[in-house]
Amino acid sequence: MRSNTPARIGNLLGRSEASRLLAQARALKELDALLERLIPPPLNEHTRVLSVRDAILVLAADSPVWAARLRFHTPRLVKQLRNNQVVRLRTVQVRVRPPDTSQAAGIKLPGPRPLSSQNADTLQQTARSVSDPGLKAALMRLASRRKYPAQE
Repeated sequence: MRSNTPARIGNLLGRSEASRLLAQARALKELDALLERLIPPPLNEHTRVLSVRDAILVLAADSPVWAARLRFHTPRLVKQLRNNQVVRLRTVQVRVRPPDTSQAAGIKLPGPRPLSSQNADTLQQTARSVSDPGLKAALMRLASRRKYPAQE
């Protein structure tokens, strides 16, 4: 008959695939923390570790500009990581990966701002004096964003 005592998660995982993945994730997190100390600021705020495979460290930069700066530091990084004996590396690859924007998805951007009555009147006067029909129409559309007296 089975006992109803709780088992340790480590015993359940043992040498399973989940255990191996957790160990890899922990190692990448430690490597990411080390690289944050090795890479000079503000570059370290725009860099993160993606993977280590076949003696190639793959780093991600927020934008092409940060990636270009990071590429200048890769030879020194390889030497420093070899000296720390953290990982055996041949090279470092840099990829551009923008940061996760899912957090910013909930932010609503403001719409067009209304104009004061004085600015709207000035735009209408200017539109009347312009001979180009496209420019005249654009100025009239801008003037239509007038605030009403209750809003001013």
